[in-house]
Amino acid sequence: MPVVHVSHSALWFVLPALLLAATTGHAQDPPPAPRFTTDVIVTAERDATPQADVPAATVVLEQPALQALPSVFLGETLSFIPGFQVSRGEFHNGRPTVSARGFFGGGEAEYVLLLVDGVPVADGESGLVDWSQVPVAGVRRLEVLRGPGASAYGDSSIGGVIQVLTDGRDSHGAATMSGGSFGTLTADASLTRRPRRVGFAASGAVRRTDGFAPHADGRHGVVRGSLDGRLGGAQWRATVGAQGREHQDAGALTLDAARATPRAADALYAQDSASRHGLTSTFGLQRAAARWSHEARVYANRRAEEATRTILLAPGLGDRQTRTLSTGAVGGSVTIDRAIGPAARRGIVRGGVDLSRERLDTSYSPNAAAEGSRLRAGVFASGGWNPSARIRASGALRVDRVDDRGFAGTVATPATAWSPRAGVTVAVREDGAVSAFAQVSRAFKAPTLDQRFDPRPYPDFRGGTFTVSNAALAPQRAGNVEGGVRGSASRFDWSALGYWMTVEDEIDFDLRMFRYANIGRSRHTGAELEVRARSMRVQPFATYALTRVGAPDSPLQLKNVPRHAATVGASVTLGAGISGYVRYRVTAGHFADDGNTVRFDTPRVLDLRVRRAFGGHAVYVDATNVTNQVFQEYGFTLADFRGGSVAYGWPGAPRAVRVGAQLTF
Repeated sequence: MPVVHVSHSALWFVLPALLLAATTGHAQDPPPAPRFTTDVIVTAERDATPQADVPAATVVLEQPALQALPSVFLGETLSFIPGFQVSRGEFHNGRPTVSARGFFGGGEAEYVLLLVDGVPVADGESGLVDWSQVPVAGVRRLEVLRGPGASAYGDSSIGGVIQVLTDGRDSHGAATMSGGSFGTLTADASLTRRPRRVGFAASGAVRRTDGFAPHADGRHGVVRGSLDGRLGGAQWRATVGAQGREHQDAGALTLDAARATPRAADALYAQDSASRHGLTSTFGLQRAAARWSHEARVYANRRAEEATRTILLAPGLGDRQTRTLSTGAVGGSVTIDRAIGPAARRGIVRGGVDLSRERLDTSYSPNAAAEGSRLRAGVFASGGWNPSARIRASGALRVDRVDDRGFAGTVATPATAWSPRAGVTVAVREDGAVSAFAQVSRAFKAPTLDQRFDPRPYPDFRGGTFTVSNAALAPQRAGNVEGGVRGSASRFDWSALGYWMTVEDEIDFDLRMFRYANIGRSRHTGAELEVRARSMRVQPFATYALTRVGAPDSPLQLKNVPRHAATVGASVTLGAGISGYVRYRVTAGHFADDGNTVRFDTPRVLDLRVRRAFGGHAVYVDATNVTNQVFQEYGFTLADFRGGSVAYGWPGAPRAVRVGAQLTF
């Protein structure tokens, strides 16, 4: 499949065309305040399941609620989901970094799985997700599973699963345009039409920013189209999308510099930049009946990228390399569901297969290259049953095989992983207003192709070179136990849960060997609390997450993972179409090193949106980091040449303002 090179200037003509396709307007009520609940979800168990029956923490946001948040891209939106931490999310030119339950990839690996309409989205060499490439205007619904999802989805879902659903069920159109601090301009639009036989949808987004530091500008663009209809008793849908991005990177600063001049840039990174272009396509077929339902999906994608990146070997000493790569993937899945038992105690059994082949061709000038492929195969079965009106038991079992082939000069043993899960939900009150849940599960995370085979040569300062990749890496494996309670009162929704997870063969960078290695075991324990008011003019909310992650026998916290994260805020309806959203967030216990000797500044960040609706349209003003708090989002330490160490950090975005308009038609 050829790579499509997307012209950013052409994208600016696509968006007005979508707007011109609307011929009539209609009035709508102002969007409701964000409410993180719904009746039915499809992500947690790969099928429509009542939220009260899922033995895990889940979050759902519908499109109207998404419009109330001070965000325009998915990377920004995820920071409003309890249990997730987002770094470099607002007013950055690069890729946001998402972490959950103490799993932090630092821009080198991903521990949260992204699905767009059921199709996994990630870079083939690293598994990283470009969270900034999903515009909110085209999202009909956002579903989030907090915690491991390997029993349903396999690799890369050890920290959580996020699914974006874009298929609109009714004819509609929406567009958002905004501009703000640091030369940031964004426009996105979506249009769906439902004639009798074949429906179509189109969406697109463009974004540019100068970034808040020198040498930090970027341009992004994405377009997507789909057709859908019925074939006999089945529903089909085909999509195609293209995306492009060009950006520079200002790099990390020493911690002292990040505190004194957070809008500075290190001259070592003056040549760092990246340019990428890609194409995706999918086809899905679904059929549902009273007892049986079937779903099949195939997808293909291709991407080309050229990037110059500087990596620090010691304080003030960087190694700069230019990398070219191309990746491609083809895959598909088949799922079959069967409802069993009487309607009053209806159960379900489910089974399916996931298959994919991912290819990587990469090189560094002048003579370092690698080429090969990764084959993935997963078989899963799950089921749920209601032994009584107030109890639901569920279970799942999945087996995955990951086989890397073709990388010359290396031998990698195929990995097999079993991911079982068993859970139960109980209605504590007869009316279902309070329920409890518990589950035990296992999950895994395979090493990335870069961690195993990246050929980037580093100088050994003796006339030779070495690589940091390690073909002998084994998958990380985790055992998880969690439980909680949730409920709804007349004016409040609330939830509380705790989890305990042990990770074996954890992959990290081993400074003693200066390469990736399975360095041992870690333990992730935590608690997540949430309360939200509803059906009031002022709807306050509060969330708190305790995340303790480290070696099982050590009190120290692993680097870049805040131990405490809390938010308080409110959604406010003032009348006359005016509404507001305000959030104050704090994190603490955040270190640049595993020895916990270098503490990051504690961020206390205030974000808000004020919105005025006019029928089906609205204007809004966003303000982020209103108090202009100076803080660091994550970082690292490096040994110097005098037996000490120097700490580095990526500064958080300073105060920024964005003004925008939302149109519906």
